[in-house]
Amino acid sequence: MAEADVEVTVIDRQDAPGGHWLHAYPFLRLHSPSAYYGVNSLPLGENRIDESGDNAGYYERATGEEVFDYFGEVASRLDRTGRVRILTAHEHLGGGPGGERVHDLRSGKVHEISPRRKVVDARYLESSVPATHTRPFGVESGANVVPVNDLPDAAGDATSYVVLGAGKTSADACCWLLNNGIDPDRIRWVRPREMWFDDRTYFQPLDQVANAMGGIAIDTEAAAHATDLGNLFDRLEESGRLARIDPSTPATMYRGTMLSAGELEALRQIENVVRLGRVMKVEANRLVLEQGEIPTGPDVLHVDCTALGISNAPAKPIFDPGRITLQAVRHNSPTFNCALLGFVEARRDDDAEKNRLCPPNPYASSIDDWPRMMSRTWQTEQAWLSEPDLFGWATESRLNLIGAMPEHIAEGTTQAAVQKYLTHVGQAIENLNELPRTSSSEASSQTL
Repeated sequence: MAEADVEVTVIDRQDAPGGHWLHAYPFLRLHSPSAYYGVNSLPLGENRIDESGDNAGYYERATGEEVFDYFGEVASRLDRTGRVRILTAHEHLGGGPGGERVHDLRSGKVHEISPRRKVVDARYLESSVPATHTRPFGVESGANVVPVNDLPDAAGDATSYVVLGAGKTSADACCWLLNNGIDPDRIRWVRPREMWFDDRTYFQPLDQVANAMGGIAIDTEAAAHATDLGNLFDRLEESGRLARIDPSTPATMYRGTMLSAGELEALRQIENVVRLGRVMKVEANRLVLEQGEIPTGPDVLHVDCTALGISNAPAKPIFDPGRITLQAVRHNSPTFNCALLGFVEARRDDDAEKNRLCPPNPYASSIDDWPRMMSRTWQTEQAWLSEPDLFGWATESRLNLIGAMPEHIAEGTTQAAVQKYLTHVGQAIENLNELPRTSSSEASSQTL
C-alpha cells in the first residue's frame, strides 16, 4: 500500500485476521524475536530483552494473544486507508466466468470479484496446525489423546505423559510440562526422527546483531570447507550453530527451528525416548508404531504434536501473468519474504525480472535440503547488491534480521563476522552446489 497506487481485497476464511494464530496453543510464543516479525510498517513489542525464563538474555517473543491483537491492528490500519477491504469468513473457490469466485461462509452466497491486476495466492505454503489438522493415526475408544492446545486443561488428571512428534511443537509441549513441575521420568517422548535445532543466540537482532552476523559467517565457513553432508553438519555442531537433543543419535531432520541453551538442557532431562517410527494407532492399552509397540493406559495422556507445519510444496515461479504465489526467498524469513515480494511487485514491471530477483527457495525438511536452501539465499542476496532500491529497502526493513548492521559495523565482533562471511561466501556457494550428499563412511556401510 505504501509503494503502489492499488486497491486490495483480502479473502480470509477465518472469522478474524491472524491466520493460524487464531488456533495457537495457549503457551505458544513467536519462534523468532518480535523485533523482526509482522508487517514492515508496524513494530511488534518494545524490543525488550527478557530477564528471566527460557528466553532470558534474548529479545522478547510475543505471545499468541499479542500476535492476534497485532494483526487486528494491522487490519484496522489497512482498512483506514480506504484502499483495502478485508472479507473475513470468506473462501476463494477459484476462477469463474465473471472473475474470481468467493464464498461467503456466513450467508452461503457466492460472489465474483474481477481483479484488475493480480491474484495473490497465500495458500500454497499453508500451515497444518495442531488444533485443526487431521490426525495421521487412529485412536481407539478409551485412549486418552488430546491436541497440544488442550494440554494445560488436561494435564492435571494424568499419571504420565506421552508426547507424539519430533518437531518444535513437541519440544514446546515437553518444555511446558517440565516448567509446570512434571518430573522428566513421567514423560515419554515418541520421536520418529531426530532434529537439528538452530541455537537461538544466532538469531538476535538490533544490539545483538553481531551474533546474527556471526552465525551467518559460521554457516559460510562450514559450507566452504565441508567435504560431504555429514562433515558439514559436524562442523556446524562443533561451532555451536546447530544442536541435537541427543548427540549420540543421528539427526536427519532440519526445519529451521530454534532452541535456547536452557531449553536444550531441559529437554535432555527426558530420557524415555521411543524411536520406533511414526504412530499408527493409539489404543486404550497399547501404542502401535511403524516398527513396534509399547504399552500405555487410560491414565496416560497422549499429546498430539504431529501437525506438519508449513507445507513442503515444490518450488514454482512466484510471479506469473495475473498471479503471485507467495513462497520463501531468503531462508527462514517468512514475513521479510512477503514484504520483499510486495516491494518488488510495486517497483518492477517485468515478471521475468521479478523472478530473477526473487527465485523461490523452499523450506527445508531434511538435512539434504540445507545446502540448496543456503546457497540459493546467498546467491539471491548477491544479486540484490546491484539493485540500489531493493538493497536499500532490505537494509532499512525492520523485518531484516541483520538490518541493524550499519549501526554496529564499527564494533570489532561485527567487523570480524562480516570479514569471515566475505572470505567464505563465494567458495561456500560453489562447494554446496557440488557437495556429496553421503559421507565416505556411510557409502562404505551401504555397499557392505
